[in-house]
Amino acid sequence: MNQLKKGFTILLTAVLCLSLTACGGAKEDIVGDDWRVSGVVVDSGTITHDGDSVDVLVTISPESAAFYRDSSEQVLFDSVSFPMTISDAEDAFNSISFNDMDGDGESDVLVSFIHENGDTTELIWIWDPVERYVFREDLSTVTISGGDLDEYVGLWEYQGENLWLKIHDDATWEFVNDQDDVIEYGTLWVDENGVTLHFDGSGDVLQLDRTVSGDLIDTANDGTLVPVEGIQSSEPYFSRNDLEINAAVEKGTFLLKDGACSYAALGDGYSVGDCYWEVTKGYDYTHDGIRELQFDAICYIPDSSIPYFDQQYVTNTDSELYDFYTGMWFTAASSYGNSSRGKNYYLHTVSWRGNSYLIEFAYSTDWQYNVGDWAAVLTKSYVVYLPEDYDGLVFAAETQPDNYKDSAKRMQLDSISPEAGIMDIDTVDPYSSLYFSICY
Repeated sequence: MNQLKKGFTILLTAVLCLSLTACGGAKEDIVGDDWRVSGVVVDSGTITHDGDSVDVLVTISPESAAFYRDSSEQVLFDSVSFPMTISDAEDAFNSISFNDMDGDGESDVLVSFIHENGDTTELIWIWDPVERYVFREDLSTVTISGGDLDEYVGLWEYQGENLWLKIHDDATWEFVNDQDDVIEYGTLWVDENGVTLHFDGSGDVLQLDRTVSGDLIDTANDGTLVPVEGIQSSEPYFSRNDLEINAAVEKGTFLLKDGACSYAALGDGYSVGDCYWEVTKGYDYTHDGIRELQFDAICYIPDSSIPYFDQQYVTNTDSELYDFYTGMWFTAASSYGNSSRGKNYYLHTVSWRGNSYLIEFAYSTDWQYNVGDWAAVLTKSYVVYLPEDYDGLVFAAETQPDNYKDSAKRMQLDSISPEAGIMDIDTVDPYSSLYFSICY
């Protein structure tokens, strides 16, 4: 953590130096100029650590407060980073204190802001000999003068629960589930501490306190609500829809009933038959935060699954990659492009629980006929690049529709329904498919 602080302070120094240059307008820098008269100093104080005291001058930005030695040369002594961006920090700055707040003889930091609308913000950091200044949310305060409803209007996710709070600008609210079904509703009022929900029907009330970071705390139930853009269930898509990982990598073949179809011309003699799938890994290793793996998905089609044709015919199987958490279909043609790894990759971004994961893959197919006891063998070879903390890649071998029209339609779906959820693809029976967890 000390290294991170050091990197931050170096960057901050550079940014401040750039801003000082920009503020100079047409004036040229003059060697020997005293930076203290430039107007960026908002306050001063004395910092004491280990019995030694240093006089410092303070500058403020929307992201931090920086402490410089009180000398003509601008030398950074220390700084604190705000837990959130304070867009009006320079105008709203009120005061700073380096008093010892916990009685250990070391200087702590309190930064106070009074905003134009009367709201106040006080941020506190306590000195730690190892971590240096540690932000203390429990000691910091944000006071909303008069209770401003606009501060709360929007969608809030109740962490760890399948629950979201909608606050409307007419002072009404609703608790909803991941299907947007209303569970509870009522009216609310706002005060200097946060919001109080009044439950219609029962008459119960629930106090939600505003934290300095902008979250809402349900003290009575030991819960936290955070602002979000949309509803996303805390339960993974596959689990929520009872889709089971029913096949395993490196565990041999698995029967997929009606997993292959054959037809001639434009659907003549269309029929479906069984096949067997297995998945084997070539390599799987992690480097520089990226997990790189190669695997083969192999489909074996027996003679009994292909009827006799007296003309040229087509045999087809369907298999795709999905995300376990969101159900996203990693479509091919619609996501084709180049990545930092080179040309001809398929790129998808999964957003789950506030995190984004870039999935990059390439694959090839190889059909062979009359291989041993099999009428045909298909090998799909994949190379995939994943963030090392992502484990949701699923390979699905899917059953075939019972008619040629739906089979032909499916071939166009990767461009018609890019990144659709597996439950939303009307030509796929998701409960009859085989699912392999590639990141086991």
